[in-house]
Amino acid sequence: MIENISMFDFSTNTRIILEPAVLSPDYIPNRIIGRDDQINQVVSLMRYLFQHSKPDNALIFGPPGCGKNVVTKYVLTNLMIKLNRDPIDVNVKWVTISCKTISTTNAVLYALIQHLDPNTSVKSSGYSMDFYYNALFQLMNVKNTALIIILDEIDFLRSDNVLYNFSRAIANEKLKDGRFISVIGLSNSIKFEKTLDPRVLSSMGFKKFSFPSYSADPILHILEDRIELAFAPDSISKELLIECSIDAANVGGDIRKALNVLKTAAELATDDGVSQISKTHLKLAEETVQTEQIIKSVIELPRNHKIVLASIVKLLSRNKTAYTGEVIQMCRALCEYIKIKPLHDTQVSRSVSVLELQSIIQLGKVNIGKKGGMTREISISTEDVDMIKRGIYEDYDLEILRDYDPIVHA
Repeated sequence: MIENISMFDFSTNTRIILEPAVLSPDYIPNRIIGRDDQINQVVSLMRYLFQHSKPDNALIFGPPGCGKNVVTKYVLTNLMIKLNRDPIDVNVKWVTISCKTISTTNAVLYALIQHLDPNTSVKSSGYSMDFYYNALFQLMNVKNTALIIILDEIDFLRSDNVLYNFSRAIANEKLKDGRFISVIGLSNSIKFEKTLDPRVLSSMGFKKFSFPSYSADPILHILEDRIELAFAPDSISKELLIECSIDAANVGGDIRKALNVLKTAAELATDDGVSQISKTHLKLAEETVQTEQIIKSVIELPRNHKIVLASIVKLLSRNKTAYTGEVIQMCRALCEYIKIKPLHDTQVSRSVSVLELQSIIQLGKVNIGKKGGMTREISISTEDVDMIKRGIYEDYDLEILRDYDPIVHA
């Protein structure tokens, strides 16, 4: 074999991105710009922790990229520093769970057990739900540990029973001597609260905060702060940064998307062998990121949601709108075709609600007559359809549905 390791030499004179981690959604900066009020709101949840009680539970709402995740992690990171210096009677740990990938009660409990004991002998499946709850609570009692759990994209949690059981753990004497579980749920839509059982809402006693979108001025300051750390000097003009900030503010104020646009623009400029980002690079990056964002959001959906979305897409290929009853029937046909257990009506209805919360579909209520009552009318933006299809059929097991189009009757 002829050796050719020179292909991995990325150290060129035109390299723009010097610290890519700074542009990552997981990066927690040393200072949070434009979110002082929101930081204080999350800090306020912890006040009772220093009075020998548990922190408040919370639901934090806000559009994508408004700082829900980074602000919460920033506060909890600093809380750990405070507790290391001034310990309390219980060991407090915090953990983030992405409900998009860990959505079942079983998976949530197992993830928490693993977090507390990476070498646990407990298996990921094969036990009763009571076993997993008892294993978690016992572990917390033995290790004298309390948990603060961030449930990111809590909309995807399949059952709210886990929230209820966490809220009742102390009253039911599962957790003792100051141990607790507090939950901070993050959601893109305030409508999520309406999907929760009233008993869960009452038991959890959520504090509720709404984070606003970023406006152009704080977006500009955040971008300047990040590129000072991430980019080579003089690689983008102030004028282009201002333009990028205004564009981002006009389409929802998503700071993660704005950072991704800058990263993509820098990569395009580097590929062109130049050391400065141009307006052409920026515009092409905006188009690329928009397309990739929609496709990625669909690819990351749980399988059941993808099947429901595929059903909606197929129905909308015939009509401008679809109705829930039609989607249920189409789902049955698709599940039968790929030989999996049919989705229950409530699963389909839940998936439709989650897809709306994620802004992948749009819902409206219509009256279909005295006997039919109210139903949900479902639509998708025309410009998003092709990208949504790409995301669905990236799933190898669903690719066979691409050209399958059964006739169904609601």
